[in-house]
Amino acid sequence: MRNYKGKYLIACSGGPDSLALLDMCYKKGIDIYCAHINYHKRKSANRDERIVKKYCDERNIPFFKKDYKNSKGNFQASARIFRYAYFKELVDKYNLNAVMIAHHLDDHLETYLLQLKHGGDYSYYGLNDKNIVYGVKVIRPLLNKTKDDLLKYCDVNNIDYGIDESNFSDIYQRNKIRHQVIDKMSLKEKKELNEKIKLLNKEKKEIDNKIKKFINDRNKFGMEELLNYKYRNNVLRVLVDKGLSDKYLDDIFKQMKSHKNIKLSINDYYIVKEYGYIEIFKKIKAYCHKYNDIKCGNYEYYKITRKGNNSQGVTVNKDDFPISIRSFKDGDSIKMRFGNKKINRFFIDNKVSYHDRLTWPIVLNKRNEVILVPGIGSNISHYSTKHNLFVIKLSNTEDN
Repeated sequence: MRNYKGKYLIACSGGPDSLALLDMCYKKGIDIYCAHINYHKRKSANRDERIVKKYCDERNIPFFKKDYKNSKGNFQASARIFRYAYFKELVDKYNLNAVMIAHHLDDHLETYLLQLKHGGDYSYYGLNDKNIVYGVKVIRPLLNKTKDDLLKYCDVNNIDYGIDESNFSDIYQRNKIRHQVIDKMSLKEKKELNEKIKLLNKEKKEIDNKIKKFINDRNKFGMEELLNYKYRNNVLRVLVDKGLSDKYLDDIFKQMKSHKNIKLSINDYYIVKEYGYIEIFKKIKAYCHKYNDIKCGNYEYYKITRKGNNSQGVTVNKDDFPISIRSFKDGDSIKMRFGNKKINRFFIDNKVSYHDRLTWPIVLNKRNEVILVPGIGSNISHYSTKHNLFVIKLSNTEDN
């Protein structure tokens, strides 16, 4: 392990892996702090805490520990969030460079095999030697060491450690892979698999660069452009959810090909095909703002001004206040000189995108009467040649 300059937090569970890392860093003369989380999930939890504290006390290494508080839901996910929040707290408080985690080669291979089992796309195959986790920089210096290497290190250097008995159970998928696959692999097979993962990550980086260039900060694409793109599934993973499977995404594109216009909802996103384009955007909440007088300024989806073109203006008087500006609703209409105009019809005639419809501002007076729709104009009873209120719809690039 190389010598690291700066100050580092060592995450130490009390097992042989993390104690080997702690000892290596200590003997290298690295400026280290130690953090331990006691989950109180097994009888040996307090024993492990004592082992880590004793090691640190004997060597004057600053020792910090926190007790995990039970929470409902998935324990593994909750515990991960809990410990990284604590690591970040310590890193920030003591101005440390990063957290060192004792993940090793076996962990790296297990992670990759788990990824294969779950499917989907990942930002990195296996474990990266450095990355950001929940806002804290993480370093993994032992990815070139096997589990056996670290056990032997502890035994040769007379380092006391605890064994987590839950690791012997096959309740968790990771344990199954460890016992049924990794433990049966020779060192040569492990190194060969590691080389394969390196190659996959190199290829993935090249593909990711192509996808980034294709997206080019867009969320709207020509229909044929996206449907015929080789890595179209990855585009949706980047813009929507990296965990979406190929089977699921292939079905989405099949639906897009078979429908002229289509709107799909995935998690917090819409995928809309219309007017020869495919647009992907985060769902937008309906809005409604009330004003007791004219307040010029920029708002999230529109701006209020004293100037604009005729189709953006309306003449209001005291009797109209408080006025409301809200998002469009199905069924909205406005009274014009030639009769009522359905706003949805205006959208269709002008090929207004679904994204724009969701944010289009509709102005109403205190009697809940639509008095202005930017782009159409004002209600006939509020029309004049000298409007005193203009509401301008902001473009997608402005409201994103």
